[in-house]
Amino acid sequence: MPCVTDIREVNAEQIELLIECSIQAYNAFSGNAPSHCHAKRVTPPEGYELVDDWSGVDAVFGRHKKVETYGLVFRSLAAPWRYIFAFRGTDSALDMLDDCGLEPQSFVPFDTTRKLAADLRVESGFYDIYKCGDAATVPMQHQLFALIDKYQASTRPIAEILVTGHSLGAALSQIFTLDLALSRQPIPGININFASPRVGNSGFVTLFQQVVNQPTLRVENGYDAVPRLPPAELGFEHIPSVYRVAFYSNDMFGKIDLMACHSSINYRAVINCAGASQEGVCIAERLPVDGTASICSEQPHIEG
Repeated sequence: MPCVTDIREVNAEQIELLIECSIQAYNAFSGNAPSHCHAKRVTPPEGYELVDDWSGVDAVFGRHKKVETYGLVFRSLAAPWRYIFAFRGTDSALDMLDDCGLEPQSFVPFDTTRKLAADLRVESGFYDIYKCGDAATVPMQHQLFALIDKYQASTRPIAEILVTGHSLGAALSQIFTLDLALSRQPIPGININFASPRVGNSGFVTLFQQVVNQPTLRVENGYDAVPRLPPAELGFEHIPSVYRVAFYSNDMFGKIDLMACHSSINYRAVINCAGASQEGVCIAERLPVDGTASICSEQPHIEG
């Protein structure tokens, strides 16, 4: 399934669940207290509870480091225990610079005994957030695996893991999904991510497809600029499976309103519209979004 435009060809219920979890990861973050998880602002999806969060160290050119909340873990209220790891996306100027990074870097999994191809590369901005800590903060990678090991040793072990994120969070979710496949015994689950930039080179994509036993699906707006970064001309590639939608701002800025085309709230509106449509596609000249704005949604196309 390299590319589809009809939500009936994918799991609409899971896509709707995970875009909501991605938005809740944003809600847990505040620029006024970036390292604190604002749990009171988070609404777990029906049937789930918020059980944990994690942080990351952000920096530009290795300077101006700051600790930020980067994700949430939701757990089902009943067995078998389903866990959702939702990564926060771009919500600051520093994160936007990381989204637009161009430098490739080697990838080292949590299990350092795993030897990877020498030519495998990931974008350094995403990878630095995943891999780096500071004197007071354990790296995100170590926090995530500590959570996995804690759950597996508990009375509520992971029966299924769902991994998601929007924008920068989508990139981090794919790095974690690959790392999890390399560094721990296989866990049933999926990765559905939204508005993802390109994460790595062909070596990354090849290894991902070889070792990740979780179905992985990108959800992408055809008018969103972020999935076109970093440029393919520099050797960056996407995981191929994609569900494509098409929407843009309904106001005078239209298709050049980059934030409207990238907004997780707008993704949710179009996904929910498509899920409710008998045709499996959202087509609306004016689709209200949370009562504050509207977008146009049209029949997406598959690029040759």
